Amino acid sequence: MDSDFHPISSKCFYGKRFKTLGEAMEEISSSNREPEIVIIPPEVDTQTDEEEFDDNDMNISNFPCDIPGEVKVQYSSDDEIPLSEVAARSQEVVESDNPDSNVPLSVPVYKKRKVLKSKERNKKEEPKWTKNYKDISMHGKTEGYKERLQKMIDDVKNDRPVQTFEILLDDEVIKLIVEQSNLYALQKNNHGFVVRHEEIKIFLGILLLSGYHKLPREPMYWGVDDDVCVPFVASSMSRNIFQEIKRYIHFADNTKLDKSDKMYKMRPLLNLLNKNFRQWGIFHQNLSIDEAMVKYFGHHSGKQFIKGKPVRFGFKDWMLCSSTGYCYNYDTYCGAKQKDSEMDDSLPLGSKVVLDMLQCTEEPSDHVVYFDNYFSSYDLLKTLRYEL
Repeated sequence: MDSDFHPISSKCFYGKRFKTLGEAMEEISSSNREPEIVIIPPEVDTQTDEEEFDDNDMNISNFPCDIPGEVKVQYSSDDEIPLSEVAARSQEVVESDNPDSNVPLSVPVYKKRKVLKSKERNKKEEPKWTKNYKDISMHGKTEGYKERLQKMIDDVKNDRPVQTFEILLDDEVIKLIVEQSNLYALQKNNHGFVVRHEEIKIFLGILLLSGYHKLPREPMYWGVDDDVCVPFVASSMSRNIFQEIKRYIHFADNTKLDKSDKMYKMRPLLNLLNKNFRQWGIFHQNLSIDEAMVKYFGHHSGKQFIKGKPVRFGFKDWMLCSSTGYCYNYDTYCGAKQKDSEMDDSLPLGSKVVLDMLQCTEEPSDHVVYFDNYFSSYDLLKTLRYEL
């Protein structure tokens, strides 16, 4: 056999199969070629509409199967690519010590990408860079936030911590949960389920406690063993009542849903919390806009996969917070929104997020906003300078 001959790997012709979406994403991101993605159906009689983990398991570490079957990643066939690229692909799999093996068999001809000139782009004023020294100090800065800060201090200075917490998670929020949970139980034909105001408070308190005092399984909070038992939880609410509330808890009426909003079942609660967060206005000068990941391993169309993050699977929230961590505004990212006539559609996603988060500010001159390069753009800085 000729020493210059290199067999072509079968991977150039046949795709790879993956059981999770994360593995397929890693394969696609590691290659510069344009992939062809095929979702292969599962085998007959395979149950694909059930969760892959126990709902009572508090230490879930396994990643979910985002697809019912498998994902097949296949690249373009060799008839559609230059012969030199086929040889390069085969050499990635079959290692050769021949120094002449890197010589291409032919020189590929690449087409120039056509640059489309947009009329709107031509109308925009392009920045002109000059080398000089500018005064970057903030002029026209006001301090109206101090009055709002003093009002907040006067309202809560004599309250206990739990009373301050109940100002944010107020009776209106509890009433929403009680009404919607009872309504959902009726819709599920369970007329014997009736949850009360105080029971929802105890239920939420147990959820908050479980975030700090963690046990492997949920029923262990009501266990009898000394090493896992939590008498405070067992004496506050029985396990059966807790699990029944967990089964029927709801925040929106399923018969009056906005299907264009992927977070429609949480939207009434999110709106109430945002309103309570800003009931004194924005009483901090320094504000920050960034993203926060909420870990989630179940099935939901709004769940995100972000490679390289400490939390790779979950919901991505945009948040406007103060320098002390107090949240003023937040929203869950669920993909592209409907076009807003008041916002420039040419702005990138990060710039739109900044403008959307800052809509709740009453006096923009009272605040200094910080955000990283993901949100930055020339058009955004221009908008913040002249339009806010």
